[in-house]
Amino acid sequence: MQPGTPTRLPSQIAARYSGRFEPAEEAAYHLNKFDELRPYMFRTLLALPTIIILLWAWDWVIDANAAPRTLGLRLGMAACLVPSVGALRWRVGLRPFTLILYAGLLSTEVLWLGLLRQMEGGLVWGVGGSMVFVLGLLVLGIPLRFRDNAIAVPLVLLAPNVTAVVGLLPGFPYAQYNSLIIPASGLALFTLWAFDRLYRRAYSYQRSVERLAAEDPLTGLANRRHFMLSGARLLDAVRRYGRPACLLLADLDHFKAINDRHGHAAGDAVLQAAAGLLLEFRRGADVPARLGGEEFAVLLPETDARGAVALAERLRAALAARRIRVPATPSAELTITMCVGVAAFTPADQSLDAVLRRADAALYEAKESGRNLVRPTLAPTPH
Repeated sequence: MQPGTPTRLPSQIAARYSGRFEPAEEAAYHLNKFDELRPYMFRTLLALPTIIILLWAWDWVIDANAAPRTLGLRLGMAACLVPSVGALRWRVGLRPFTLILYAGLLSTEVLWLGLLRQMEGGLVWGVGGSMVFVLGLLVLGIPLRFRDNAIAVPLVLLAPNVTAVVGLLPGFPYAQYNSLIIPASGLALFTLWAFDRLYRRAYSYQRSVERLAAEDPLTGLANRRHFMLSGARLLDAVRRYGRPACLLLADLDHFKAINDRHGHAAGDAVLQAAAGLLLEFRRGADVPARLGGEEFAVLLPETDARGAVALAERLRAALAARRIRVPATPSAELTITMCVGVAAFTPADQSLDAVLRRADAALYEAKESGRNLVRPTLAPTPH
C-alpha cells in the first residue's frame, strides 16, 4: 500500500461490493423496490397454488396407488401461500411480508416432504422435484432484501437435511440432494445478488434524474418546477383541511451591481450564501427554492402569518449580518440584504399563482419602501 493511501474498513469494502446507500437512502431503496415489484409478486403468488395443485398429475406418474392420498397434502401446500397473498393485498410492510412468505415456503416444504414419503421411491424422485423450490425461491426473492434472502434461502433448502438427521426421513438420499441443491442455491443467491446490483444502479440513476429535474444546480435548492408542484400540493391541503400555510418571496437587493462590479463568480457566491441561509433556517417540511435570478421563495406548511413574518425577519437580519468572501479576492468580503414579501394561503385561493401575486405585491412594497425590509400582505377578503 502506498504511503498516505486510506485504509478501507471492512464495512466500506462490503458497501462497495453490495452497492449499499446511506442508511436513510438504503431504507428508501428497499421500500421503492418492494412497492414497484409488488404487483409482480402478487400475480406470481396467485399462480403458484394453482401450479402446485396441477402437479398432482406428477404424483400419478410416480405412484398411482399413493396419488389419491397426496391431494390433501397438495391442497395444504397451496394453502400455505394464501397468507402471503393476503399480506400483499393488504399492503403489509416489507419485513413482516418477508417473514410471512418464508414461513409459508418452509411450511410448504414440510408438506412436500410428507408427500414424498407417501409415494414409493418418492424421496428419490423428489430430489429433482426439489429443484422447483430453488426456482420458486429465486422468483419470489427478487423484491426482497438480498440480506434476508441470503439467510432464508439456505435455511429453507437445507431443511430436508435437518428433518432426515432427526429420523423423520429414513432413506433420505443426502448425497444426491446436496450435490444438486447446494450448487443450485448458490447460483440462485448469486442471481438475486446480481439483480439487486442492477436494480440499485437503475434506482440510483432514477434518483439522479429526479434530483436534476427538481433541483437548482447552483444553489442546491428546489427549482421553480419543483416549487410550483409542491406549492400546488400545499394549497390543496389548505383547501381540504383548513391548515395554516404561508409563502415567503425574497429578492436580493442591488444584486446586479454586485455582478457588474465584482463579476459573476462573486454573484454566484452571493446566491449560494443566500441559499445556504435558507437551508440553515429550514424546518422539517419547509420547501426553500430558487425561482430564477436573485429571486427565492419558501413554502411554510403549518405556519400562520405571524410566524411567517417572524421567520422572514430572522432571515433578513441573518443575511444582512453575513460576510461573503469574493472568490477572486479571498481577502475581500461582501454584504448584501434582501426584501421579503409574506403571503398566507387561504381556502379561497384557486391557484398558487394567487398566493404568489400577493407575495409579489408585498415584495414590491418592501422594495419601494427602502429595501432590506419584510412586508406582509393582507389575505383576500372572502366574497
